[in-house]
Amino acid sequence: MLELHNLTFRYAGSPAPALQGIDLQLKAGECLGLLGSNGAGKTTLLSLISGVMPVQQGEIIWHGERRLGLVPQQLAFYAGLKVRENLELFADLYRLRGAERRERLQQCITCTALEDKLDCRSERLSGGEQRRLNFAIGLLQPAQLYLFDEATVGVDAQSRHLLLDAVEHLTAAGKAVIYTSHYLDEVERVAQRILLLHEGKVRLDLDKRHLLGDDYGLSLEWSGAPPAGLDALLARLQLTTETLPGGIRIPALSGQHLLEISQFVVAQPELPSLLRFGRPSLEQLYLRLNGGRL
Repeated sequence: MLELHNLTFRYAGSPAPALQGIDLQLKAGECLGLLGSNGAGKTTLLSLISGVMPVQQGEIIWHGERRLGLVPQQLAFYAGLKVRENLELFADLYRLRGAERRERLQQCITCTALEDKLDCRSERLSGGEQRRLNFAIGLLQPAQLYLFDEATVGVDAQSRHLLLDAVEHLTAAGKAVIYTSHYLDEVERVAQRILLLHEGKVRLDLDKRHLLGDDYGLSLEWSGAPPAGLDALLARLQLTTETLPGGIRIPALSGQHLLEISQFVVAQPELPSLLRFGRPSLEQLYLRLNGGRL
């Protein structure tokens, strides 16, 4: 659906480019999780794809019709209008008519849980409710590619699940999605591919399954120092470990290994602050790849 070739962008007066040599391909029905610390170039990349900023160097190639839906970081609605009036105004701007208009309006209202806020003036909504309205307006536009830039900041946990369900429904319907968030559990849930930007360059672009792997490991963290005897136990079991910010991860172990470690842990006077068995989380992997810096 979309190809980027050698995309480079530098802001006026900046000593270094915000983006440098970005190559990317995106397919229909695929969600790309875009990661990177503040200033890595995520918003710049979305701004170029959406046409908010002009391309300086490189090219953006669309295969098929260029139809975009955007949920930006900034609130993008009319504060003086009611929620219903904002949605109807944007439906007009998107040229929605008849049954399609009614259906899309209802879908967007339902998936953002705004049914009881339709007659509220938008400026009087809470911060999380305003985010949900922002989300609904972005979903309302019929598009082939949807861009989400920190779309759930300030949204409560229950509403976040509703919004993430909506993102998953988009890819299930064959739409392409680029999703950026500092909530790595969100990205881990909705994305099939992970792209890591660092200082304007692509440092990693992998299928999520390849990135997180299929090995089921054990993560252990303590509020203080690990208990005495743990190193000796791991050495006896001949298990390799990876260092986490507050403990260790054992990337691969057998059921017997898990039993012996569990027996050791429950015999200690202080239980671990975290005990997690399974694949590594995206947050753990991101911290390790990024040198422990968010």
